[in-house]
Order: sequence, then structure tokens, then C-alpha cells
Amino acid sequence: MVTLYQEARAALRDPAFHAQKRLGQNFLVEQGVIDAIVRLSDLSPTDEVLEIGPGLGFLTRRLVERARRVWAVEIDPFLVDRLRESPLSAHPAFHLIPGDILKIPLADFLPGHKVKLVANLPYSISTPVLFRLFEYRERFSSLILMLQKEVAERIAAAPGTKSYGTLSVWRAIHGQVLAKFPVSPGAFVPRPKVYSTVLKIGLYEEPLVSAAEMPLLHKVVRAAFGQRRKTMTNALAGLLSNERKKAEPLLQQQGIDPRRRGETLDAEEFIRLSRAIKAVSEESI
Repeated sequence: MVTLYQEARAALRDPAFHAQKRLGQNFLVEQGVIDAIVRLSDLSPTDEVLEIGPGLGFLTRRLVERARRVWAVEIDPFLVDRLRESPLSAHPAFHLIPGDILKIPLADFLPGHKVKLVANLPYSISTPVLFRLFEYRERFSSLILMLQKEVAERIAAAPGTKSYGTLSVWRAIHGQVLAKFPVSPGAFVPRPKVYSTVLKIGLYEEPLVSAAEMPLLHKVVRAAFGQRRKTMTNALAGLLSNERKKAEPLLQQQGIDPRRRGETLDAEEFIRLSRAIKAVSEESI
């Protein structure tokens, strides 16, 4: 019986294949990790899945056994051809979508109801992909993400920790981390130099703020983390016509010490600040 490791090595020896570092092409061959991801997915025969980065299809084979439908988005032309030529292509649940997850129109093929997402995201695109998934969050019930360990730590971080930042706040606005486990470099071929983490994020029925509030909230969060050593008074001054005298009382009205820094505020505090800034702006019109 051919192992996943042997399959991956054979693919890498194919002269038509040129691994692209920016795509993070390290193929998961550890069966135990694949089993753990499948368990975390908690799939029923009626579930539908969007998989980002199926690669050689090792995890995909397991997903189509359990789900009603699996849309697999793959950007690499060599891997697209290989998946088309594999037994997966004949499976009724398998639907291959060639293209870039940052550019393809998800609304064109995803159904109106929620689906589950499973993704293996390379470091170079993990943050923009996650923000795009949050934009389409009404399409998903849960996100299972395999990421570089440092990115996963930023997503899951709590206020006051070194890893806490914009990504942490945005995740908290959309959902909560339900589970996570580490993945060692030895689980992949080729073997990467970094450790990975699998996260499961359960998305709320609705985000903590409305779509109309998102742009200003994003500006407030970015301002708070733009220069981490700045106090919130200084961070908000730029959003209030560069007037520190406006920022300090606004913070105090929200029960936030003006001397605090952005990394100490939780999502609810950022939301209150954003709404207060909007109210002040409307009063000045």
C-alpha cells in the first residue's frame, strides 16, 4: 500500500511540478493530523465544505467521504491537473474550483446557507484570507484553519498578551476559538522550518457589530495598534481631528483610562469607542 509520504515524494519528483514558497506548498502526510482535522470538522452527511488549498487531496479524500459536497479551491495549475486526473474527480461530492481564494467570487458557487470551511493557509496570505472570510462570514458556520504557529497565536490571543493585535480583535468580533492543537514540521513533505497550529473558530450567528459599523471600527483598531507604545489618547487623536483634548474625555466617558495602550483593550471596549467617535463626529456636523 502506497503511503501519503510516498505519494507526496512522487509528486515532488514530477518535472512538471515547481513548488512555490509563497504558496506554502508543504503537503500534510501525517494520518493522525488528518484524522484530528476530520474529527474537528464534525461532519454530517448533509454538511457542505469549502476547502482552501487541497494540494494533493489527502485531506479532501476524507472530507468527501463524510460531507454532501466539498468545493476545493486550488491555485496551482499542476495540482489542479493532478486533482482532475485523480480518483477524486469522479466522486459526486467533489467540486474543484481552480483559482485564487483572494480573488474568486465566492458568492458565485457557495449556497445561500452556511457551510463549513477547512483551510491550509500559507503564512504569506493567511491574514488577507482570514479578513476575506470574515467579510463572507454569513456563508460559514465554522472555520478550521491550519496556520503557521505565530499567526494562530495572533488570532487566538487575549488582551494584554504579546501576540494580541488587530487580527485578535477582528476574530473576537466574529467568533470564538473552540479548539486548537499543534502540528510539528515532521507532519509535512517537504518539511517546513516552522511549527503549525490547527484552530477551530466557531462563528457567531451575527458579528458583534453591524456591517455599517465595520469601517470605522477597523480604523479605530488600526489606530490603536499602529504604534503599540502610544497611549489610547494619542492613538485616537488622529481620528478626532488631531485633538488630544477630545480624545481624553471621550475615553473617560467609556470607562477607559486614557493612559492605556491598545493591546489592553478587548473587543467590547473597541466597539464602545467606535460608537462614541461616531456620535462625536455626527454632533460636529
